[in-house]
Amino acid sequence: MSRLPAAKPLPGLYRAGSALVGTGLAVAAAIFAAGLLSGEASAQGYPSPGVSLANYDLAASGFVTPAGMPPIGAPGMMDRSGSPVMPVGYNSYGCDTGGCDTLPMQACMDRMVCGTCGGGGGCSCNGMLGGGGILGKLRSGGTGCLFCRGVGCTACKELPFGYAGSCLASAVSLLRPYEEAGICNQRWYDISLEALFLDRQIKGTNSSVITQRGSGPSGIPALTLKDDGLDDLEAGVRASVAFIWGVGGNVELTYMGGNEWKEGASAQADMIGTNLEGNLYSFLTDFGTAPVAGGFDDTDRSTTQSIEARSRFHSAEFNYRRRTMFPYCRFQSSWLVGLRFMRYDDGLRYSTQGQTRLTVGTTTTIQDRFFNADSDTENRLFGPQAGFDFWWNVAPGISLGLGAKGAWVQNDVDRSIQISANSLATQNVVDGDQRGTILTDLELKGIYRLTHSLTLRGSYYVLAVDDIAFGGMNFQTNSSPQSVTPGNLTYDSLTLQGFTVGAEYMW
Repeated sequence: MSRLPAAKPLPGLYRAGSALVGTGLAVAAAIFAAGLLSGEASAQGYPSPGVSLANYDLAASGFVTPAGMPPIGAPGMMDRSGSPVMPVGYNSYGCDTGGCDTLPMQACMDRMVCGTCGGGGGCSCNGMLGGGGILGKLRSGGTGCLFCRGVGCTACKELPFGYAGSCLASAVSLLRPYEEAGICNQRWYDISLEALFLDRQIKGTNSSVITQRGSGPSGIPALTLKDDGLDDLEAGVRASVAFIWGVGGNVELTYMGGNEWKEGASAQADMIGTNLEGNLYSFLTDFGTAPVAGGFDDTDRSTTQSIEARSRFHSAEFNYRRRTMFPYCRFQSSWLVGLRFMRYDDGLRYSTQGQTRLTVGTTTTIQDRFFNADSDTENRLFGPQAGFDFWWNVAPGISLGLGAKGAWVQNDVDRSIQISANSLATQNVVDGDQRGTILTDLELKGIYRLTHSLTLRGSYYVLAVDDIAFGGMNFQTNSSPQSVTPGNLTYDSLTLQGFTVGAEYMW
């Protein structure tokens, strides 16, 4: 076999190949160095152009950074052009993204600089001030605007109210309900405080006649229990605190009461002749007909008779409540069980005054005649109760509700009566009773959430008790005032109704 001589490279090709290899190594080194620099820059939050950080999880932040954008909070971010990447609605001030709730006075601040309304969200926040037609063109910087070189500014965009109107509208936006919790927010508060306004009604006693002008069946009623004025609204308080007790459950402590009613009325007599006697007759003697004709000197033929009624109300509750949410969050409800204590005091003071001219021989004297009876009755009710409430979530931050409770309670009654008269030594009588009864209450209520922590609330409230002993004038009389003694306790149903207004706080 013949051996061919080895081929020798041409000098030009050798030099070209060496240059190509050198260039390739330089490019590779440049790429490697660029990668190192890119990695270091990316770690510091400065990605190099063309290097993608798409889908890079920034410390499990929960959102994706588009390609080429630095992470939020990177050093020197404020010196770079463009906007940082943020979660949707995180720091947006436009009305469409809910920014008006975040900075409600931004619209007012925007109008301090000429022309900023045209590009800022604040202008749309103030859309209530008008729009459309000529006014709309002025607001958008139309040809009708004579200021800011035709681009529009505060002077024309805020017609007719100007800067003051912008601030007013922005201030009104502070009253919008708090919506960030959403419609699925479960009903809750830590502490609640309300003013409580109630009136008092006792069934069957309002028409009872106490005093009559003239004796017998022909007399005209002059004073009744209805005249005591206790059907007026009186102020009290309702306070409640709640503590979480398991999932969906809480313990509530509630005090309600402090309402006090105290009113009176009186009747003046028509004078009879010149003997200083009046024509007022008392119910104690069946208006001057029994047990003796003409009644008693102490209580009848009076010149003045009066009544003064007084009542006080207190209530305390200890409840466990369990809450639940209906599908789609439009409705929610709760049930409760607990203990209920209520105290209701009722008193009545009845007074008569009169005079008689007495002539013995040539001596004439004036004799004062009077009768006073003061009755004070205490009702203390205690027992278990159960109840529920039902809420309609009208919109985020606004809800309407209905609540009801019922309790089976034992009523321990204590009564004390003091009687005094011009012909009678002072008497003090103390007695009592014990009886089971039913206590129920009903409430129509609503809440308006202003902020995360503060919520306004109000309600119409009714409380009813089947049997309450009250301080009536139930006496037994025989042949003389000395035999006037208290009768049996009188029971009747009690209704307290009115409204509440107040606030809740949650921390």
